[in-house]
Amino acid sequence: MPESSDFLDVLSSHVDLEETPQPLAIRTSLKSHQKQALTFMLNREQGWGFNRGHADIWEIVDTGSGRVFLNTISRLYQPEEPPNFFGGIIADPMGFGKTLTMISLVATDKEAEEMADICMDDSETHKPDIAATLVVIPPPLIGTWEEQMRVHVVDGQLSCRRHHGKTRIMGVDEIDSVHIVLTTYHTVSADWKADQETGDSPIFGVRWKRIILDEAHFIRNGNARMARAVRDLEAASRWAVTGTPIQNRLGDLASLLRFIRAYPYNDPKQFDADVSRRWKSGEDEEAVNRLKRLSACLLLRRPKGAIDLPPRRDLVFEVDFTPEERESYEKIRHQTITNIDEAFGNDVTPSMSYIYVNVLQQIESLRLFSNLGLHYLSRHTKPSRQCLEPDQWGKNAQRTFNSQREMASIFCMQCSSALGLTETLLDDTAHPTESAQFTSCLQFICGECASKKYLSGKVVGCEHRPPCPVAPVSTSGVALEEVGHLITSNIEPVSFCLPSKIKAFIEDIKGVPRDVKCIVFSTWRLTLDLISRGLEDEGIKSIRFDGKVPQKDRQSVLDSFNSDPNLRVMLLTLSCGAVGLTLTVASRAYLMEPHWNPTLEEQALARIHRLGQSREVETVRFYVRDSFEEQVMKMQESKKQLASVLLSPHDRENSTDNLGTLEKLRSLL
Repeated sequence: MPESSDFLDVLSSHVDLEETPQPLAIRTSLKSHQKQALTFMLNREQGWGFNRGHADIWEIVDTGSGRVFLNTISRLYQPEEPPNFFGGIIADPMGFGKTLTMISLVATDKEAEEMADICMDDSETHKPDIAATLVVIPPPLIGTWEEQMRVHVVDGQLSCRRHHGKTRIMGVDEIDSVHIVLTTYHTVSADWKADQETGDSPIFGVRWKRIILDEAHFIRNGNARMARAVRDLEAASRWAVTGTPIQNRLGDLASLLRFIRAYPYNDPKQFDADVSRRWKSGEDEEAVNRLKRLSACLLLRRPKGAIDLPPRRDLVFEVDFTPEERESYEKIRHQTITNIDEAFGNDVTPSMSYIYVNVLQQIESLRLFSNLGLHYLSRHTKPSRQCLEPDQWGKNAQRTFNSQREMASIFCMQCSSALGLTETLLDDTAHPTESAQFTSCLQFICGECASKKYLSGKVVGCEHRPPCPVAPVSTSGVALEEVGHLITSNIEPVSFCLPSKIKAFIEDIKGVPRDVKCIVFSTWRLTLDLISRGLEDEGIKSIRFDGKVPQKDRQSVLDSFNSDPNLRVMLLTLSCGAVGLTLTVASRAYLMEPHWNPTLEEQALARIHRLGQSREVETVRFYVRDSFEEQVMKMQESKKQLASVLLSPHDRENSTDNLGTLEKLRSLL
């Protein structure tokens, strides 16, 4: 089956659409592609096209014995008229101004006096209709949507309010005069759970004009509570907005079709029968053609070249260690190689998990050392085998889990839901989530599945006998940014010396014109701490945006960076800043280390190279010569999945497979 990027190429639509006139409530001049998107959405909100001149799943065919309905995907006929459907998927890539496009769709309601006459079959619901649009978003994007409305909407034309935390809606009367209600995925999930018990949730007690899911790929696990909750919301039309409709598998798209209720593909089994199964049976060409036909009907995705952006220049800066740094780095590298060689030397491996976890941690140490240099101080130069014992695994589980998660999405062993780095965007302090679990044989159990097991009295853990040690882990962005096993010494200012990589960064940024703003990404807050110190010593003013910045303060941080001409640099962690932000006030971006996942790197760099950018953009990637970072860069260039080397199954009973994995790891060192 093709990679997800190949699927996205298949989904791209090149059809020239007419441009809908700009809504009067929008003050910003819409681009052509945004007005074309309005045309697509307004067409889809009229229900099935049948024979109205644009592609659709269903066509009416007149036969001698009457009319029948043709499914244009499967080419099968049925005599009954299919249930109507309103909405679709907006899947333009990053940087297309999708938020403004969706606000503009809501603005068209004001100009359509007959707006309420677009309905689904009323037999499904007896809930009162309201004219408002419900927008479901990750918490950090609440401020983004509010800011976009302030900037782009004519004063007094569209009203907006939150349903989240302390600003929750208590009754339907609070929505009567509102055009847009902003809420979060976890709020909907919590309200859904409460509504099943009491039946008095205001957001589940009405039928909305429309529902918009922003970053809709977060419901890709169709069986998760969050996905079930948003599916139970009632609306006249339903829109899923995501730049990545397919992330890990074709089933991701099936979950979106289930949400928008596009008959018959609101049933995942039908999607599997008509599309997915064609790949499984080797009918690749037919599968691609069906996917293309389906996406042409319901999904809008234009290629990146469809919008004019300023030029972007990508630079790669090579850094050399000092002799002292090289000596310390080589000690860690040789220790890692020794550990692997010891594993090869043993005929019987009593604890393959110990060796594997140890190697993972030392590889993380090599990556950290490349950033921190001699400031890297490990509490334990060589973890003991006890680290996998029940009382010790808790101290090591989070670090190992973070390493695994950085490499690629981790899948729950119970429900197969994927947990990627961008899921930190869902962190919601108003709704704490259940604690996930992680075993020493590297099996992950998501919080929802772990909670179900606990409630049913079952043991949470792996299937090995005896079961491996298990410990709770945090899936939050704050946990990802931590380097819990490290200490930073309190070095006197006189003896303070920057690591080579950070010194190279400071030297470069000193040469950047004062009117050019920069953003700096790193996986770890500790790297940003040292950068902040270096910038301070040079009199360069910076601001932080990481997991420790409370949600309520994040918009003010962005506002300060946008408006203060003396604030030249923003320091961000990848888990916090790689998605969902628009930072076009900056035109230079730095990545302080190569990441396992090049897609995440590209998402981070897209914060500045997107609609609204008026200057030429430069991006700078740093790596240390002759280091593990160089191997990561090479793996990225060859487009191999490093994750396939590092995240293959780790069954302690299968020593041969594990030794093969370690052998691949050794080749990278």
